[in-house]
Amino acid sequence: MFETLHKSKQISVIAMDRIGDYIELLRIEMKLQGRELGMLMLGYAVGAIFALLAAIFIGFAVIVSFWDTPYRTGAAWFVVLLYAVVAAVCIFTARKHMPSKSAFSTLRNELKRDVELVRENI
Repeated sequence: MFETLHKSKQISVIAMDRIGDYIELLRIEMKLQGRELGMLMLGYAVGAIFALLAAIFIGFAVIVSFWDTPYRTGAAWFVVLLYAVVAAVCIFTARKHMPSKSAFSTLRNELKRDVELVRENI
């Protein structure tokens, strides 16, 4: 019984010593995650703007090409369908390229490792 109390006291000392490391690691990972998220959002925003402009001008070009023909209404609906397909492809591509590494994975791994160490010592 005294040995278990002694081990738990040692483990609590180690845990208290590691809290500073955890906080520092959390701060570093938050900074890295914020930078990655900012670059990702900037890239998506610029890509979305240019994709929107391209889609608009393609739509105008198709409608203008068929303006003096009996296919004008069909061409306009084709443009609407084209916009829907482009939107679906963009959403699918964005979801496919989401980073697989989750945020704060290093901190999570450190905590798991320390919990396993505590379980082994108890």
